[in-house]
Amino acid sequence: MSLARRPMIVVLAVAVIAATVTLALVVSGVLPFSSDTEAGGSGTPTADADSPEIVEAPGAAQTTPPTEGTNPDRFVITYDENSPVGQILANVETYGENVLQDLPPEQQAALLAVAEQFSVAIESITAHSGSVAAIDLSGSLTPEQIEQFTALLEQLGYITSVEPELTFTPLDGSSTTASAPDDAYFSYQWNLTSQKYGISATDAWSTSTGEGVTVAVVDSGILPDHPDLRGQVLAGYDFISDASAGGDGDGRDADPTDAGDGAAPDECGTGDEGSPSSWHGSHVAGIIAANANDGIGIAGVAPGAKILPVRVLGRCGGYATDAIDALTWASGGHVNGIPDNLNPAQVVNMSLGGPGTCPAYYQEAIDAAVARGTIIVVAAGNEDQDAAKVSPASCNNVITVGASGPDGARTYYSNYGSTVEVSAPGGDIDAEAGILSLFNKGETTATENSYAFMEGTSQASPHVAATVAMLKAMRPELTHEEALTILQQTSTPLSSCDRDACGSGIINAAAAVAQLSGSEPAEPRPSETPRNPWTKNPTASPTPSPTNRWHKD
Repeated sequence: MSLARRPMIVVLAVAVIAATVTLALVVSGVLPFSSDTEAGGSGTPTADADSPEIVEAPGAAQTTPPTEGTNPDRFVITYDENSPVGQILANVETYGENVLQDLPPEQQAALLAVAEQFSVAIESITAHSGSVAAIDLSGSLTPEQIEQFTALLEQLGYITSVEPELTFTPLDGSSTTASAPDDAYFSYQWNLTSQKYGISATDAWSTSTGEGVTVAVVDSGILPDHPDLRGQVLAGYDFISDASAGGDGDGRDADPTDAGDGAAPDECGTGDEGSPSSWHGSHVAGIIAANANDGIGIAGVAPGAKILPVRVLGRCGGYATDAIDALTWASGGHVNGIPDNLNPAQVVNMSLGGPGTCPAYYQEAIDAAVARGTIIVVAAGNEDQDAAKVSPASCNNVITVGASGPDGARTYYSNYGSTVEVSAPGGDIDAEAGILSLFNKGETTATENSYAFMEGTSQASPHVAATVAMLKAMRPELTHEEALTILQQTSTPLSSCDRDACGSGIINAAAAVAQLSGSEPAEPRPSETPRNPWTKNPTASPTPSPTNRWHKD
């Protein structure tokens, strides 16, 4: 079966140099750890100025074209929960397992007969959350056949809806590069401060850091041994049902480690150029809750929160049906065959998506999660189009986030429209400002932990999720509607929105927590140099000072 192409990322490991670095490619700056980090040293990232390591990956970052994202060989069927088939799905021991042979003979025969009309066979019917199942066919249908196929299935009395399966990809844009400092990297985090249209997260920390709140990162998994995630990660789960896509040799299990999503040319579709591993989930997790006050790396927006890693994206992307099972589990719902989540998430971040308006089965899973008290934050997408054309950005009961740059304007790639509620820093190559977070230098599997600049609505969404975590720490009973109202009322209007709508503006974490606490927000600091208030003895700026110059030649 085919999966939609996921974005590709170009990687560069750079040394500390004071001169301008000119590159012919748009690349991601990777800041490595020194060798003494693992040997029990200070943990301060360093680079070797005498031996820079250049790793050139094949091609620039991409987004899924608007015409892609559905599978002509995989369909999602919703059953009448009171029908015999619905009862079988409700009682299946493990969601994601093949139940074709378990169906009543007459229903099984009817399904097989419909498939036979189109010269394809039904390979499997896998159960998912709710009265939902995915049907895998032995071959692909044409657009005309898809319409006929779904119409025939919907004529069966026990089927309430049939839709082609959505495939999701990480919602990243392109990447950037910078000279690597030999000290902590907080000075690169313009996005956290009150300067250059950041979200003023550092000014909120005196009131809330998100302590006691669990944020689920429904993504590609995490790098569990990254030093900036030490003590920040709870026991998650791997919901990838396709073992080949998972890349870890098995299907669903209790290990959400990112096995790498690198793909060879043509592996994710004919003509696909292939790509190295993105380490996308760790980059997102770091933005949310990377350790602060530890002397290394970066600080997360809400460093007091905990990360619940939930893996749904692997090689070539992932399925929406796996995502709804993951969302159900992460929010405290029961998924058959999976141990219940002992740490239900108050907040869920989903920096993923694919083309198409929100399917009914996906909306039902979202509504159920929200009813359990979970607030869901999603990326708007990077196609420079109306976010109403992608999912889950187009779903109701989610906070859809667009991306802004350091100039306070909508970024060139960010989706827009009435479904976008707020914006947050997503990074902008042309403005020479990416979002710095956790990474790994491995092309396929994980090797040396590092840091990298990226851009995309994938980077914008976790800023909002982390800010919601700060609010949830102050008022655990805070609802979706209440959180959204606070974020919108305290946001900073965009300096420019060149489309119909970009939401209320850029979120302001300090103003949001101040409004919830009933106090006035702190005045912006006059200094243009970000300061980490978590550091008891603030260190000087990186030496030598980074040039922060990017080139697209």
